[in-house]
Amino acid sequence: MIRHSSLPKLAECPCYESAGGSNPATERGLKMDEAFRFALSGDATKINELPDEERGNVGWAITQVCLLAAGGEIISDEESLKVVTPGIEHIGTEDARVPSGFVSFDLKSGQIRGYEEQVAAYAYGNMERDFAPEWTCHLLFCDQQKIVTHKFTYDEAKAIVEKVLAEYNDPNKKPNPCQYCGWCSRKDTCQALAVAANDTLAVVDTDIVPNLAQLKEFLGKDNERLSAFVKKAAIFNDELVDWAKETIKSRLTLGEEFADYKLQKQKPTEYVESTHVVPALQASQATTKEIVEFFDAKVKAADMKEFLEKKNCGFEFGTFSGKEIVKLVPKTRKQKNK
Repeated sequence: MIRHSSLPKLAECPCYESAGGSNPATERGLKMDEAFRFALSGDATKINELPDEERGNVGWAITQVCLLAAGGEIISDEESLKVVTPGIEHIGTEDARVPSGFVSFDLKSGQIRGYEEQVAAYAYGNMERDFAPEWTCHLLFCDQQKIVTHKFTYDEAKAIVEKVLAEYNDPNKKPNPCQYCGWCSRKDTCQALAVAANDTLAVVDTDIVPNLAQLKEFLGKDNERLSAFVKKAAIFNDELVDWAKETIKSRLTLGEEFADYKLQKQKPTEYVESTHVVPALQASQATTKEIVEFFDAKVKAADMKEFLEKKNCGFEFGTFSGKEIVKLVPKTRKQKNK
Protein backbone atom coordinates (compact mmCIF):
# COMPACT_ATOMS: atom_id res chain seq x y z
CA MET A 1 0.00 0.00 0.00
CA ILE A 2 1.33 3.44 -0.94
CA ARG A 3 1.43 5.73 2.08
CA HIS A 4 1.15 9.51 1.79
CA SER A 5 4.63 9.80 3.32
CA SER A 6 6.04 7.59 0.54
CA LEU A 7 5.09 9.97 -2.26
CA PRO A 8 8.24 12.19 -2.05
CA LYS A 9 10.39 9.03 -2.21
CA LEU A 10 8.42 7.62 -5.15
CA ALA A 11 8.77 10.95 -6.96
CA GLU A 12 12.55 10.47 -6.78
CA CYS A 13 12.50 6.74 -7.51
CA PRO A 14 9.32 4.96 -8.71
CA CYS A 15 10.75 1.65 -7.48
CA TYR A 16 11.14 2.82 -3.87
CA GLU A 17 9.73 0.45 -1.27
CA SER A 18 9.86 1.28 2.43
CA ALA A 19 12.03 -0.99 4.54
CA GLY A 20 9.60 -0.45 7.40
CA GLY A 21 10.62 -0.89 10.99
CA SER A 22 11.54 1.85 13.43
CA ASN A 23 14.63 3.76 14.51
CA PRO A 24 15.45 6.42 17.14
CA ALA A 25 14.76 9.28 14.70
CA THR A 26 11.35 7.87 13.79
CA GLU A 27 10.42 7.28 17.43
CA ARG A 28 11.51 10.81 18.29
CA GLY A 29 9.38 12.26 15.49
CA LEU A 30 6.31 10.28 16.56
CA LYS A 31 6.61 11.49 20.16
CA MET A 32 6.97 15.09 19.00
CA ASP A 33 3.95 14.76 16.68
CA GLU A 34 1.86 13.39 19.53
CA ALA A 35 2.99 16.12 21.93
CA PHE A 36 2.22 18.75 19.28
CA ARG A 37 -1.36 17.56 18.74
CA PHE A 38 -2.06 17.10 22.45
CA ALA A 39 -0.73 20.55 23.30
CA LEU A 40 -2.82 22.21 20.59
CA SER A 41 -5.89 20.58 22.13
CA GLY A 42 -4.97 22.02 25.53
CA ASP A 43 -3.30 18.94 27.06
CA ALA A 44 0.34 19.67 28.01
CA THR A 45 1.01 16.16 29.37
CA LYS A 46 2.94 14.87 26.37
CA ILE A 47 4.93 18.01 25.65
CA ASN A 48 6.07 18.20 29.28
CA GLU A 49 7.49 14.69 28.94
CA LEU A 50 9.84 15.77 26.13
CA PRO A 51 13.50 16.75 26.72
CA ASP A 52 14.07 20.52 27.00
CA GLU A 53 15.29 21.06 23.43
CA GLU A 54 12.48 19.07 21.85
CA ARG A 55 9.91 20.73 24.09
CA GLY A 56 11.19 24.12 22.93
CA ASN A 57 11.07 23.13 19.26
CA VAL A 58 7.53 21.77 19.50
CA GLY A 59 6.55 24.90 21.44
CA TRP A 60 7.85 27.02 18.57
CA ALA A 61 5.69 25.04 16.12
CA ILE A 62 2.60 25.48 18.28
CA THR A 63 3.16 29.24 18.34
CA GLN A 64 3.42 29.32 14.54
CA VAL A 65 0.16 27.41 14.15
CA CYS A 66 -1.65 29.83 16.44
CA LEU A 67 -0.29 32.80 14.49
CA LEU A 68 -1.07 31.34 11.06
CA ALA A 69 -4.54 30.22 12.14
CA ALA A 70 -5.45 33.93 12.39
CA GLY A 71 -8.27 33.22 14.82
CA GLY A 72 -9.71 30.22 12.96
CA GLU A 73 -10.58 27.01 14.79
CA ILE A 74 -7.56 24.69 15.03
CA ILE A 75 -8.35 20.98 14.63
CA SER A 76 -5.79 18.78 16.37
CA ASP A 77 -7.73 15.61 17.19
CA GLU A 78 -6.01 12.76 15.35
CA GLU A 79 -9.23 11.12 14.22
CA SER A 80 -10.49 14.39 12.72
CA LEU A 81 -7.23 14.87 10.81
CA LYS A 82 -7.64 11.82 8.58
CA VAL A 83 -7.33 12.50 4.85
CA VAL A 84 -8.64 10.27 2.05
CA THR A 85 -6.89 11.04 -1.25
CA PRO A 86 -8.28 9.79 -4.59
CA GLY A 87 -6.11 7.01 -6.01
CA ILE A 88 -4.40 6.23 -2.70
CA GLU A 89 -5.74 3.41 -0.55
CA HIS A 90 -3.85 4.54 2.55
CA ILE A 91 -5.60 7.08 4.79
CA GLY A 92 -3.25 9.93 5.65
CA THR A 93 -3.13 11.91 8.89
CA GLU A 94 -2.19 15.57 9.12
CA ASP A 95 -0.88 17.16 12.32
CA ALA A 96 -3.25 20.16 12.49
CA ARG A 97 -5.86 21.85 10.33
CA VAL A 98 -7.76 25.15 10.14
CA PRO A 99 -10.78 24.26 7.95
CA SER A 100 -12.11 27.82 7.72
CA GLY A 101 -8.85 29.01 6.14
CA PHE A 102 -8.32 25.94 3.90
CA VAL A 103 -5.02 25.44 5.73
CA SER A 104 -3.27 22.42 7.23
CA PHE A 105 0.01 21.83 9.05
CA ASP A 106 2.55 19.02 9.08
CA LEU A 107 5.21 18.92 11.82
CA LYS A 108 8.62 17.68 10.66
CA SER A 109 11.59 16.83 12.87
CA GLY A 110 15.10 16.26 11.60
CA GLN A 111 16.64 17.85 8.52
CA ILE A 112 14.78 19.83 5.90
CA ARG A 113 13.72 17.70 2.93
CA GLY A 114 11.25 18.02 0.10
CA TYR A 115 7.74 16.95 1.05
CA GLU A 116 5.74 18.65 -1.71
CA GLU A 117 4.19 15.44 -3.03
CA GLN A 118 3.04 14.36 0.43
CA VAL A 119 1.33 17.65 1.25
CA ALA A 120 -0.08 17.82 -2.30
CA ALA A 121 -1.85 14.53 -1.52
CA TYR A 122 -3.21 16.04 1.71
CA ALA A 123 -4.35 19.15 -0.17
CA TYR A 124 -5.96 17.06 -2.93
CA GLY A 125 -7.89 15.00 -0.38
CA ASN A 126 -8.96 18.05 1.63
CA MET A 127 -10.20 19.91 -1.45
CA GLU A 128 -12.03 16.82 -2.71
CA ARG A 129 -13.82 16.48 0.64
CA ASP A 130 -14.61 20.17 1.27
CA PHE A 131 -15.08 21.31 -2.36
CA ALA A 132 -12.40 23.92 -1.68
CA PRO A 133 -10.89 25.84 -4.64
CA GLU A 134 -7.38 25.89 -3.13
CA TRP A 135 -5.46 24.64 -0.12
CA THR A 136 -2.35 25.75 1.77
CA CYS A 137 -0.03 23.36 3.61
CA HIS A 138 2.60 24.64 6.04
CA LEU A 139 5.54 22.34 6.77
CA LEU A 140 6.86 23.15 10.24
CA PHE A 141 10.52 22.09 10.43
CA CYS A 142 10.70 22.50 14.18
CA ASP A 143 14.35 21.55 14.74
CA GLN A 144 15.43 24.33 12.34
CA GLN A 145 12.45 26.53 13.30
CA LYS A 146 11.65 27.13 9.65
CA ILE A 147 8.33 27.11 7.78
CA VAL A 148 8.03 25.92 4.17
CA THR A 149 4.65 26.72 2.61
CA HIS A 150 2.99 25.01 -0.37
CA LYS A 151 -0.19 26.41 -1.88
CA PHE A 152 -2.18 24.35 -4.38
CA THR A 153 -5.21 24.68 -6.62
CA TYR A 154 -7.28 21.54 -7.01
CA ASP A 155 -5.84 20.84 -10.48
CA GLU A 156 -2.24 21.40 -9.33
CA ALA A 157 -2.49 19.00 -6.39
CA LYS A 158 -4.32 16.40 -8.48
CA ALA A 159 -1.68 16.56 -11.24
CA ILE A 160 1.22 16.11 -8.78
CA VAL A 161 -0.34 13.07 -7.13
CA GLU A 162 -1.46 11.44 -10.39
CA LYS A 163 2.01 11.88 -11.94
CA VAL A 164 3.68 10.03 -9.04
CA LEU A 165 1.08 7.26 -9.13
CA ALA A 166 1.38 6.87 -12.93
CA GLU A 167 5.15 6.47 -12.73
CA TYR A 168 4.84 4.03 -9.84
CA ASN A 169 2.35 1.91 -11.81
CA ASP A 170 4.40 2.02 -15.02
CA PRO A 171 5.40 -1.61 -15.82
CA ASN A 172 8.62 -0.31 -17.44
CA LYS A 173 9.74 1.81 -14.50
CA LYS A 174 13.42 1.79 -13.57
CA PRO A 175 15.11 2.51 -10.25
CA ASN A 176 16.88 5.84 -9.77
CA PRO A 177 19.59 6.12 -7.10
CA CYS A 178 18.66 9.00 -4.79
CA GLN A 179 18.81 10.35 -1.24
CA TYR A 180 16.22 7.80 -0.06
CA CYS A 181 18.11 4.64 -1.01
CA GLY A 182 19.11 3.98 2.60
CA TRP A 183 15.44 3.67 3.58
CA CYS A 184 14.47 1.32 0.75
CA SER A 185 13.94 -2.40 1.29
CA ARG A 186 15.32 -3.11 -2.20
CA LYS A 187 18.70 -1.43 -1.77
CA ASP A 188 20.67 -4.67 -1.33
CA THR A 189 19.29 -6.13 -4.56
CA CYS A 190 18.98 -2.89 -6.57
CA GLN A 191 20.88 -3.06 -9.85
CA ALA A 192 21.00 0.74 -10.13
CA LEU A 193 22.93 0.98 -6.85
CA ALA A 194 25.35 -1.75 -7.91
CA VAL A 195 25.98 0.07 -11.20
CA ALA A 196 26.65 3.32 -9.34
CA ALA A 197 29.15 1.60 -7.02
CA ASN A 198 30.87 -0.17 -9.91
CA ASP A 199 31.03 3.06 -11.92
CA THR A 200 32.71 4.82 -9.01
CA LEU A 201 35.40 2.14 -8.85
CA ALA A 202 35.80 2.28 -12.61
CA VAL A 203 36.41 6.05 -12.60
CA VAL A 204 39.08 5.73 -9.92
CA ASP A 205 40.63 2.69 -11.60
CA THR A 206 40.72 3.98 -15.16
CA ASP A 207 44.01 4.14 -17.04
CA ILE A 208 43.14 7.65 -18.27
CA VAL A 209 44.03 9.13 -14.86
CA PRO A 210 47.14 7.47 -13.41
CA ASN A 211 47.43 9.86 -10.42
CA LEU A 212 45.23 12.00 -8.19
CA ALA A 213 46.20 15.30 -9.81
CA GLN A 214 45.17 14.01 -13.23
CA LEU A 215 42.06 12.39 -11.77
CA LYS A 216 40.96 15.78 -10.40
CA GLU A 217 41.73 17.40 -13.73
CA PHE A 218 39.79 14.70 -15.59
CA LEU A 219 36.75 15.03 -13.32
CA GLY A 220 36.87 18.81 -13.14
CA LYS A 221 36.72 19.41 -16.89
CA ASP A 222 33.10 18.34 -17.14
CA ASN A 223 30.34 19.49 -14.75
CA GLU A 224 28.12 16.55 -15.66
CA ARG A 225 30.89 14.04 -14.97
CA LEU A 226 31.82 15.79 -11.70
CA SER A 227 28.21 15.80 -10.52
CA ALA A 228 27.72 12.14 -11.45
CA PHE A 229 30.91 11.16 -9.64
CA VAL A 230 29.87 12.88 -6.39
CA LYS A 231 26.43 11.24 -6.51
CA LYS A 232 27.81 7.78 -7.20
CA ALA A 233 30.63 8.18 -4.67
CA ALA A 234 28.05 9.08 -1.99
CA ILE A 235 26.13 5.88 -2.75
CA PHE A 236 29.39 3.92 -2.72
CA ASN A 237 30.34 5.35 0.70
CA ASP A 238 26.91 4.97 2.29
CA GLU A 239 26.09 1.52 1.01
CA LEU A 240 29.51 -0.16 0.83
CA VAL A 241 32.27 1.67 2.71
CA ASP A 242 30.23 2.28 5.89
CA TRP A 243 28.95 -1.31 5.76
CA ALA A 244 32.52 -2.64 5.31
CA LYS A 245 33.80 -0.63 8.30
CA GLU A 246 31.05 -1.89 10.58
CA THR A 247 31.65 -5.47 9.40
CA ILE A 248 35.38 -5.20 10.18
CA LYS A 249 34.64 -3.77 13.66
CA SER A 250 32.19 -6.58 14.37
CA ARG A 251 34.65 -9.28 13.31
CA LEU A 252 37.54 -7.72 15.24
CA THR A 253 35.30 -7.77 18.31
CA LEU A 254 34.87 -11.51 17.77
CA GLY A 255 38.65 -11.96 17.70
CA GLU A 256 39.22 -12.18 13.94
CA GLU A 257 42.36 -10.60 12.46
CA PHE A 258 42.73 -7.96 9.75
CA ALA A 259 46.07 -6.92 8.23
CA ASP A 260 45.33 -3.17 8.20
CA TYR A 261 42.96 -2.56 11.09
CA LYS A 262 42.67 -3.05 14.83
CA LEU A 263 40.28 -1.87 17.55
CA GLN A 264 41.36 0.98 19.79
CA LYS A 265 39.51 1.96 22.95
CA GLN A 266 39.45 5.59 24.05
CA LYS A 267 39.24 6.60 27.67
CA PRO A 268 35.86 8.30 28.23
CA THR A 269 35.92 12.04 28.89
CA GLU A 270 35.66 13.00 32.55
CA TYR A 271 33.18 15.76 33.42
CA VAL A 272 32.71 18.11 36.39
CA GLU A 273 29.63 17.49 38.55
CA SER A 274 27.04 20.09 37.53
CA THR A 275 26.56 21.28 41.14
CA HIS A 276 30.29 22.05 41.39
CA VAL A 277 30.64 24.17 38.24
CA VAL A 278 29.40 27.51 39.60
CA PRO A 279 31.22 27.23 42.99
CA ALA A 280 34.48 26.39 41.20
CA LEU A 281 34.21 29.42 38.92
CA GLN A 282 33.24 31.69 41.80
CA ALA A 283 36.24 30.46 43.77
CA SER A 284 38.51 31.29 40.84
CA GLN A 285 37.24 34.91 40.82
CA ALA A 286 37.08 34.68 37.02
CA THR A 287 35.52 37.54 35.05
CA THR A 288 32.40 37.00 32.94
CA LYS A 289 34.54 37.26 29.80
CA GLU A 290 36.95 34.61 31.12
CA ILE A 291 34.08 32.28 32.01
CA VAL A 292 32.51 32.60 28.56
CA GLU A 293 35.89 31.99 26.89
CA PHE A 294 36.52 29.02 29.18
CA PHE A 295 33.35 27.31 27.94
CA ASP A 296 33.99 28.48 24.37
CA ALA A 297 30.36 29.55 24.63
CA LYS A 298 28.31 30.67 21.66
CA VAL A 299 24.73 30.81 22.87
CA LYS A 300 22.06 30.84 20.17
CA ALA A 301 19.88 33.95 20.34
CA ALA A 302 16.73 31.85 19.98
CA ASP A 303 17.78 29.67 22.94
CA MET A 304 18.53 32.70 25.12
CA LYS A 305 15.20 34.29 24.19
CA GLU A 306 13.32 31.10 25.05
CA PHE A 307 15.20 30.70 28.35
CA LEU A 308 14.47 34.29 29.42
CA GLU A 309 10.81 33.96 28.47
CA LYS A 310 10.51 30.85 30.67
CA LYS A 311 12.05 32.85 33.51
CA ASN A 312 9.72 35.80 32.81
CA CYS A 313 12.77 37.99 32.31
CA GLY A 314 12.70 40.87 29.82
CA PHE A 315 16.47 41.36 29.61
CA GLU A 316 17.56 42.96 26.33
CA PHE A 317 20.65 41.25 24.89
CA GLY A 318 22.88 41.99 21.91
CA THR A 319 23.48 39.46 19.13
CA PHE A 320 25.97 38.75 16.36
CA SER A 321 25.77 36.41 13.37
CA GLY A 322 28.10 33.54 12.61
CA LYS A 323 29.39 32.71 9.16
CA GLU A 324 26.78 31.82 6.57
CA ILE A 325 26.65 28.07 5.98
CA VAL A 326 26.44 26.95 2.37
CA LYS A 327 25.69 23.25 1.90
CA LEU A 328 25.86 21.04 -1.15
CA VAL A 329 22.50 19.26 -1.37
CA PRO A 330 21.00 17.07 -4.11
CA LYS A 331 18.30 18.60 -6.31
CA THR A 332 14.87 17.06 -6.29
CA ARG A 333 13.60 15.68 -9.56
CA LYS A 334 11.31 18.70 -9.91
CA GLN A 335 14.24 21.09 -9.59
CA LYS A 336 16.23 19.14 -12.18
CA ASN A 337 13.42 19.51 -14.69
CA LYS A 338 13.18 23.28 -14.36
